[in-house]
Parts: sequence; C-alpha cells; structure tokens
Amino acid sequence: MGNLNRLVAGRTVPVVVSTQRQLLGRGKRIDIESGVTAVLSPASYGSFGDEGMMQGSRDSILAAHGRPELFTPGDGESWSEMGVDGVASFDGVIAVGGMHVDARKFARLTSAARVVVLGADSIDGAYGIRSIAQRVSLLNVAVAQGRSAELANFSFRKHASQDALAALRHLDPRVRLTARDRNSQKRIVAALRREVGVFPDVAAYMQPSSTSAVEELSDWIVSRGRPTAVLVPNTHLAAFNGTGHEEVRRRFASYVSALVGAGFAVVVLAHDIREEPGDVALSHELVAGADPRTCRVAVPRNAQEAKGMLGAASVVVTARMHAGVAALSQGIPCVGLDYVDKFTGQFEWYGADRYVVAWEDKPSPDHVTGLAQQAVEAAAVREMSTPSFVNAPPSWLL
Repeated sequence: MGNLNRLVAGRTVPVVVSTQRQLLGRGKRIDIESGVTAVLSPASYGSFGDEGMMQGSRDSILAAHGRPELFTPGDGESWSEMGVDGVASFDGVIAVGGMHVDARKFARLTSAARVVVLGADSIDGAYGIRSIAQRVSLLNVAVAQGRSAELANFSFRKHASQDALAALRHLDPRVRLTARDRNSQKRIVAALRREVGVFPDVAAYMQPSSTSAVEELSDWIVSRGRPTAVLVPNTHLAAFNGTGHEEVRRRFASYVSALVGAGFAVVVLAHDIREEPGDVALSHELVAGADPRTCRVAVPRNAQEAKGMLGAASVVVTARMHAGVAALSQGIPCVGLDYVDKFTGQFEWYGADRYVVAWEDKPSPDHVTGLAQQAVEAAAVREMSTPSFVNAPPSWLL
C-alpha cells in the first residue's frame, strides 16, 4: 500500500468501524447454529504456517465435537490444491470501499454460533490497515448478531502501528481476545487496556500425515545410523535488514556444513513450496555438491506432510516459526532462528526458549550446532512426548 493510501486508510478506518458499531446496535439478531465455529484465515493461502493454523483449527474443533467452517481472503482453490478442502471465500461479504463487512451478506454466508478470526502476525499493522479494519468489522458484526466472537492466535510486536491500534480500540467489548504468547499478551493489554487471554499457537493441533514421502524420508533417516537434524531455511530473511539472498544462502550453508561436521545427517526441508519467496530453490542450493549419504532435500506436499517429516528428526533447526511448532508439538527438540520477535514467546510453551537465537545477531555455525547438540542431549534425559495442552481444546473454543 502506498504512503498516500496508508494515510487515507489510517484516517478512514476509525470513522468506518465506529459508525458501523453504532448502526449495528440497532440491528436484529439472527438465527444461529450452536456447535458450529467459523474460522477466518489470517491471509489467502501462503506458507505452511497459514495452512497449519487452519488445519489445527479444524482438527481442534472436530476433537471438541464441533463443526468447523473455514473461510479465507481470496479464493479457496489454492487451499484445496494443498489438501485443505472445504475452505470458502470471505471476499463476498466485504462492503463497497473494502473497509467493512456487510452484515446481511455475512448472515447469509454462515449461521455459525462462534466466529474466530486468526490474527497471526497481521493485526499490529505489519501488513497494512485494510485487512485489520475488515476483521474488526467482522467481529463487531458477529457479536451484534448474537454470536460469540474471538480475535485469536495472534502475535503483537513491541511497536505496533498507530493506525492498527486506532482500529483495534473500536472492537466491541464483547469480542474476546487471545494472544498466542505471553509477550504479545502483555503488549496488547498495555496498548488496549482490556482483558486478553493467552494460548499456544493452534497449529500445534494439526495432525501429521503418514504418506509414502514421509515413510521414505523416515527410512532414510533410520538408515543413516546417526542423529538427523532437519534444517528449515527462510528466503524471506533476504529482505530482513537488507541481508540479501547471497548472505542468507551463505549462512544457511554454513549451518549445514557445521551440523554435518558435528556428526549429524542433515535434511533441508522447504516449509513454503510456492515459487516465491523461493524456499524450495534455496533448499536445493544448500545441498548442491554435498555428500548425498549425509545430506538431502525434502519438499513436502503440504503442512501435514511436513509435520510428519519433522516428526522423524532428532532435532529441528528452523527459521520458520510454524516448523518449530510442528516439531515441538510432537516432542521433537528444536532450535529457533528468530527474526520478528515471535519465536521466543512460542518456544516458551514447550520449555525450549533457551534454544532460540536472534537471526540479526548472526549466530555462528558452532553456536547453532552446539544448541542443537544440547537440545538432543536434553531430550534424551526426558521421554519425548506430546505436550499436555495439545490434548485439550484451545481456550478460545471454550
């Protein structure tokens, strides 16, 4: 969004959402269907992280004997291609101007008694203000229609945009808020001065799949006769603080080399298989010329297959947070390469925050490898298991 558009949107959003709230107060409640939960994705289909949150929501709702209805910005076809069926478009309920939800159209779209908006890292202004305005409007419409409504599963940076805060302050007080880590909870409570709950990222609830690709990789890992580290790179880091692709490639390549030198077999796993930003291409670059007996690439079809693959590792070293969630939620030790201040809060749920290092601090290959070795040794002392909270529904379902 250009600077002028940001300025116009930033000034328009508080007026739009506050005016709509006043009008909604005069509206009628609708007939709603108990036991049905509508979930809105943070964005159109993107990385496996987005898919993990949607699959985790669906799996947790089903486990609680409810019926999920999944919605997305954009069309649902991309989701279906990745194996997430039944995702419908949310776009048809957006009113003219693109800033708010048409209440009548939303009533026709779903009769769900509960509406959950997954915030992820999109509600603090990092990706613009228009989507925040739409979600605030949606939640306000939902409670005005007699539904339960929750803004859930979000991170909140230290320095949220003032436009985002202005929009969030117009949330109806009946809308519940649940952050996905305690650091985010503290920040948004301080910013909005309202009660906010906290619960681990819902992607932990996604069930891993056991496909032929998972079985083949598992067999390869077992046949190595040594511990295996799965390294998950992130091409987005090339744009982080002007790092650039070559520097990102060099640093990840040095981690591969160090892990192999420390006695690990290494699998480089792409956790985003879109052509852009380019994680698949980077993964292949990182193993080019390496000994195939100790180093290889894995390109999962979808998030569930990725989780199955990560579950076969001795340790995961990841620059993508949701790969960390997929590993830790199965009891697999993990080292996090944090770049947007959201890893630590999530790893804390699993007692693994001591294995998080900041990408911007340029952790050395020896340091990262040492953390991987420590994580493996610590896991050997205790029995690896699924964390207890994964066996109960998320708090925002209760």
